[in-house]
Amino acid sequence: MRSVLIAAFVCSLTAVAEETPAANAQKLGVLPFASLSGDVPARAGVKASGMLSTELKNAEGLQFIDLRKVASADAAGAEALEGARKLVDDAKDQRKKKKFRLASEALAKAVAAYRSNAGAVTDIGEVVDAYALLAAVQYNTGRDDEGLASLKAALGLAPDRDLPLAATSQLFARVVSDTRKTVKDGAKGVLQLETTPSGAAVLVDGVPLGNTPLLVKEVPAGSHFWRASLANGEVLGGVAEVASGKTAKVTGASQAKDPESRLLSSVSQNHLDADMVKAAKELSDASGLDLLVFGTLSREGKGLALDSFVYAAKGNEVRRLERASFDTELLSAGMEFFKIASALSTKGGKSGDAVKVPSPVLPNTGPGGVKLAEAKYGVQPGKDTLDVGEPDTTGTTKDEGSRKPLGGGDGKRSPLKKKP
Repeated sequence: MRSVLIAAFVCSLTAVAEETPAANAQKLGVLPFASLSGDVPARAGVKASGMLSTELKNAEGLQFIDLRKVASADAAGAEALEGARKLVDDAKDQRKKKKFRLASEALAKAVAAYRSNAGAVTDIGEVVDAYALLAAVQYNTGRDDEGLASLKAALGLAPDRDLPLAATSQLFARVVSDTRKTVKDGAKGVLQLETTPSGAAVLVDGVPLGNTPLLVKEVPAGSHFWRASLANGEVLGGVAEVASGKTAKVTGASQAKDPESRLLSSVSQNHLDADMVKAAKELSDASGLDLLVFGTLSREGKGLALDSFVYAAKGNEVRRLERASFDTELLSAGMEFFKIASALSTKGGKSGDAVKVPSPVLPNTGPGGVKLAEAKYGVQPGKDTLDVGEPDTTGTTKDEGSRKPLGGGDGKRSPLKKKP
């Protein structure tokens, strides 16, 4: 009996030891990888950093520190949109009572609220329906020119969207059909979107079209809602006015001054500079990190290239890790991330080569050399766009179990640390 108790006690101590990080383990965090060119698939940076994080959690000699931010909604924007929805509902009731003036006033306020809070709009359909209802009310009161303008605004945001109100009147249905044809056949313009930092995932009229900097072609003339999600979780947005045969340019810049935002802003503009190092130090100090991994993704042929770096708090230096290349869907990225994790596990803050600051992320790309991506209005990029479903806010990927050993030179993967 005594021997059984001793054995159980030893096993419990072993389990505790295995679950507790080693006292000398270096604390390491990973930031989302920024996009260095607009043609990097949307959310690829978050997906890639999540995959690397999974490898690092299994790495011996490292204690992974989760740096994920909890996405904070724009409370003011959300409240304003809720107010707009209530105004639309009120307008519907007023229209049924044939109180068209009150309905028109409520809808005008609702449309103004949507436009003022364009960055918070995730469902463009409700904006389209508000414009369409306003058009119907204006036609009801003989203000045909205003009604036509509102209808053009609605169909300009979603040329192929069915308008339920069209089924309520044959005359209105004919007007909708004619206006739709005018919008679709009319001369188009171009919309150019740029953000600082670049690499923000862009929605134009609710359709994901790629990352900034982005050139959107064949845009119907009129107002268009745009929304850009930065790597640090910040959301920018607004309404762009596009004229036929012309290019409308809109820009947005992060207002955040926290260390993570500053660091991501620097690398996305191809800078490794003194402020970037300062930001890395501030973030590492605040999070208690010994090592901070960050980097950029860019197009390389038909695939992607990852230029990653590690900031070593001891020595206050930045080191360039081995460059990795893989396909746009990251199917071949697993081994590359394993190699990076293995190097960090073995060499820690001495991984890779020291970087002399200032210097570019990519030596042959100047500060203004970020590639401009192109997209067609209303058409989501196809098969070459990374399909990751909803944004990966966990920063992790599914653990597919233990891996086979590398031994024998056959190129098979082995676990960095064996799990009990």
